[in-house]
Amino acid sequence: MSKLNLSKKLKGQDLISDIIGKPDINDNKEDIKHIRTYLLIPFKNHPFKLYEGDKLSDLVESIKEYGILSPVIAREIEDRDELELLSGHNRVNAAKIIGLETVPTIIKNVDDDTAQIIVAEANFRQRQSFLPSEKAKAYKMQLTALKRQGKRNDINLCSNGTHVFKSREEVAKNNDTSAAQIRRYIRLTYLTDELLELVDNNKLSFRPAVEISYLSSESQKIIESLIKNQGMKISLKQASILKEKEKVEKLNLNSILEVLSKKKNVKRKIEIPFEKVKNYFDGDISDKEMINIILKLLDNNFQEEI
Repeated sequence: MSKLNLSKKLKGQDLISDIIGKPDINDNKEDIKHIRTYLLIPFKNHPFKLYEGDKLSDLVESIKEYGILSPVIAREIEDRDELELLSGHNRVNAAKIIGLETVPTIIKNVDDDTAQIIVAEANFRQRQSFLPSEKAKAYKMQLTALKRQGKRNDINLCSNGTHVFKSREEVAKNNDTSAAQIRRYIRLTYLTDELLELVDNNKLSFRPAVEISYLSSESQKIIESLIKNQGMKISLKQASILKEKEKVEKLNLNSILEVLSKKKNVKRKIEIPFEKVKNYFDGDISDKEMINIILKLLDNNFQEEI
């Protein structure tokens, strides 16, 4: 199968255009095949959720009225009649709902690593908003593919033979973000499915979720239960404490509750309106002097009561 040289800097290279051609100039109808809808199957471990609700309804109505204007992209599967979708999962889903017999398709012959890059890149291009879980899985898919490509090409061998291929930096540049942010998102893939869903639903904040991802699945299940059943909110500081705590001891419900139940020390500030005390002081007294006198009086009064 054909292989794309993924060792190049992705930021300076239009990956999808190199593989499938630019949409505005790729108008060769001979490249487009009309494939039976039932033969188009989802990409394995597709990281993006299918449209639901109004988004799906709008797409269905659009296809009913205008048809599928942009062909989907799929690749051949060895020894099988089906084709694996690389781009166009929502269009195919809508076509199945409508009952279309065929879908216009561009068929590409690419290896697994290139296919994973196309799946992530195509969706990042076509969609405007993403759930945290979708970014997490897509970034991990890109990173895994780039790491394998780097090993195949023997990039940057150290003196001890270790590969130093900065795949995370490549993914970061390709997605206009930082390597640290890529790392954080990929950490979300270590959460239980239930906790990851809570992140998507804004019931667990992103940064605390990253710290919780380092905990065992047993600890994560306890936290999931506390969020769902007791509506607990977990701060970044609390999550970090739990992460460090589990390094030295096995967490359980009581030890987790001990951390999450601690109340924050709230700094209190008491203000006394000047109008209430002005008759007790000279007009030229400073605020600091006034406070010192009040504190001294309170202290004297307290000592007398003792």
